[in-house]
Amino acid sequence: MSRISETLVPRNGHTLNVGIVARISGGPNQKEMSLEDQEDHGHQVVAELYDGPAQYQVIATIGKGERLDRPELAEIESLLRSRTLDLLIAEDIGRIVRGTEASWLCGIAVDHGTRVIAPNDCIDTADENWEEEVISACRDHVGHNSHTSKRLKKKLMNRFTKFGGAPARPIFGYDLPEGAKTYDDWRKNDDATLIYREWFARLKRDRSGSLVADWLNQLGVSTGPYARNSLWDGRIVLRVTRNPLLKGMPGRGFRRSVKHHETGRRVSGKSPDKPNYYACPHLLHVPPEEFDEVNDLLKYQNAGMGRKPRDGKDPRDGVPKKSTVSSGQHASCGVCGRLFYWGGHGQTSHMMCSGSRDYLCWNTGSFNGHEARQRIANAIFGRIERLPEFDELMRKQIEGEAAVYFNQSHVEETRLAAEQSAVSKQVDRLIVHMMGSPKSEALAKKLQELESRLLKLRLSLLEIRGRRKEIPTLPSVADLKVQIKKSPGTLAATDPEFGRIMRMLAPQIRIYPFRTIDLGRVVARSLVTLDLTSLIPMSLAAAAGTVLRETFWVNLHEQPQYVALREQIVAMLAQGLKQREVAAELGTHQATVQRAMTLHRQMLSLGILDPYQVQTCPSDSRKHKRMPLSIGIPAGS
Repeated sequence: MSRISETLVPRNGHTLNVGIVARISGGPNQKEMSLEDQEDHGHQVVAELYDGPAQYQVIATIGKGERLDRPELAEIESLLRSRTLDLLIAEDIGRIVRGTEASWLCGIAVDHGTRVIAPNDCIDTADENWEEEVISACRDHVGHNSHTSKRLKKKLMNRFTKFGGAPARPIFGYDLPEGAKTYDDWRKNDDATLIYREWFARLKRDRSGSLVADWLNQLGVSTGPYARNSLWDGRIVLRVTRNPLLKGMPGRGFRRSVKHHETGRRVSGKSPDKPNYYACPHLLHVPPEEFDEVNDLLKYQNAGMGRKPRDGKDPRDGVPKKSTVSSGQHASCGVCGRLFYWGGHGQTSHMMCSGSRDYLCWNTGSFNGHEARQRIANAIFGRIERLPEFDELMRKQIEGEAAVYFNQSHVEETRLAAEQSAVSKQVDRLIVHMMGSPKSEALAKKLQELESRLLKLRLSLLEIRGRRKEIPTLPSVADLKVQIKKSPGTLAATDPEFGRIMRMLAPQIRIYPFRTIDLGRVVARSLVTLDLTSLIPMSLAAAAGTVLRETFWVNLHEQPQYVALREQIVAMLAQGLKQREVAAELGTHQATVQRAMTLHRQMLSLGILDPYQVQTCPSDSRKHKRMPLSIGIPAGS
């Protein structure tokens, strides 16, 4: 701290505006209380350098320091460019970002008159050599990460090959006695051996993981203590089938993570090196020769059935699973609620309910995902263009409610701070009392309760201080439209970033099966929930939701000609034209005119305005069993 000594001077002449960056990686041994400790450290630094009043803005997050796509980095950059901060403090420069990008952010701060201090790294941008020191600190942080990673990987692999240490999570058929730390300590379940023998016999005969999954579900076999799904499916069956643990040879080193430098993410992929194995004959469920034979048969059976390589590579190689184009991992089924996946009825451009793939949903229809994305996007931006402006009365009411919320947060912060101080004193007194008295379980339990309460109070204060900045004002709808257009305007529709923006504007897209009342083909419609409240201050969202939230339907298909022209045909026939003349005028056939009028008469008899009605169950012609419907369509949609 001796080098960080230059006096601080607020640019507004009276109050020092300070930003504090706190971050933890979120590992198993890290406590969220560390965020509070980092904030307190920042307050101490300011107290040493400045005597006057100070206003603090805390950016506290849990995330990996290598990640460059963290939203708080954009928030920090925006704050620096706004020229509102006099000082930015981070315990060490790696709390902001663990890489040389920290030097770039410090450069933005210097250019916009904000001083940056990282006391643990002895960094102060008031020094002439700050840039060299930041780069040197970044090198140390990156090197520490890299060396620690290599050390852990080598240590764990050595333990594995030496005595079966660093075991993986157990799968179905294995028990872990209390205190088990190696594969030698594991025990196999003898009842599971009979199931695995029949499992492999069925795969050898049918070569179908789905059939084995159905059999296991009928028996009520558990998917394992750490499985995410409670029911077996073909993918889980084949994944377990390939695990060499079943033949008593657990392996390690099948996969390796590689850093994606553009985002800082680490992507898991197949390791170029061969895996290592450890012999555990006591864990054998399936003889090695049978294990290898069945897996070779499955490999031959499924050869060429996956994604086709491009230029000798998997087109999804190195791409995170979450990086998918709109509307992948966004649109969900209105019948069962599961996500729609790319690839339906043998067409990679089509989307289909994932439940239908696993025989869990009767909504088996698919639609062109690229066309649907464009239709939904056009509908969303069309609705945004037609948004009404806030009237003055509503604006005053909303901003008045925000002012009340702002004042209440002040009161709540004062109350929580007082309670935190009282609880902290109780903890200190209890610790002193326990040090001078024999061990007491009641006192230890009381101390644990007080510490838990103290942690909750600190987190509540951190949340209030992070959200409360100043009394917000409601932006005009015109400003919102400009902001919305600016975001996706330069992005291609296939860019994953476009999908993230669409999820922000329309958090929910539900796909429902519809059919014309004259029993035409089943088509897909989406119920889109437009929600623009994420673009305005949080305290205004509830009050402004009546204007900025809307639910509407979007057709995901081209309507048949007789449906699309129905209204025109009815109007022209009402003028006295004959069906043949109407058909010639519209460039269609007389049969189309006749079918349109038949549909119109059916609509009049039923008293409806929409020729399509939602399907509530599979049609009678379907071979699979009828399933009960629980379609939740909001009233008035």
